[in-house]
Amino acid sequence: MGFFDKLKGKKEELEKQKKEAEEAQPEGKYNNPCSLCGGVGTEKKWMGQYWHHKCLRQTRKSSRKMM
Repeated sequence: MGFFDKLKGKKEELEKQKKEAEEAQPEGKYNNPCSLCGGVGTEKKWMGQYWHHKCLRQTRKSSRKMM
């Protein structure tokens, strides 16, 4: 096995880990997509839309700055 094959093998392992992480979406209260990021597994319903806690905090902070 050559030097470049070792690098290529590690890259493939990282891609497998990323795919596994994407498939294992965090389970939330609702199965609807988030209004900001589009990911599933939302925890909060606010203003008729479903949000992750992280996305909701981000949106509220940015809207306060607009006022």
